[in-house]
Amino acid sequence: MVLVKQKEARPAADNAGPRAQGIELETYHPAYFTFIATKLASGAAAVYRRHFGVGIEIWRVLVMLALEEKVSVNMVCKLIGMDKGSVSRCFKSMHEKGLITFSHDPKDGRVRYATLTELGWQKHNQIKAIALERQRAFIGCLSQQEADALTHMLLRLHANLPEVERATQRYLREHHIGEREADNERKKL
Repeated sequence: MVLVKQKEARPAADNAGPRAQGIELETYHPAYFTFIATKLASGAAAVYRRHFGVGIEIWRVLVMLALEEKVSVNMVCKLIGMDKGSVSRCFKSMHEKGLITFSHDPKDGRVRYATLTELGWQKHNQIKAIALERQRAFIGCLSQQEADALTHMLLRLHANLPEVERATQRYLREHHIGEREADNERKKL
């Protein structure tokens, strides 16, 4: 005999305190972006590491270097969103593998630029083929019109990220959440 437990009624949100309701994941878009990005990145990382000897961070930098003649740590941080320490470690690893060389900025000797070597180009081209196949499979459930619309929307959403940060700061000010309180809340997450 199987017993089915009925769901208990939830208290009204206005007097239930902090446990009133969770976020509805079906309509919370950042969750799906995170779920998709995490699963795509971890799948790619496993394949790239096993078959090409590089991780996803190196692949991201290879892509950027294939588009630009040379890049600095700060350029990678700004475009990709990686932290400075990760990019520096990535550059070091790529240099040790012979994928990049370094040059210094003639105007500021503290700035180093990375440039792809011939081996770096070969690695990029090998991984590019499977990366494009993964993309084809990923958007294969969409029509060409839907894929084009998705690309357009993703570009708009990416361009709108600074507004997300401004809105966050406005919210913190309007709700009188000080820096110490905000830091404490972030630590809890």
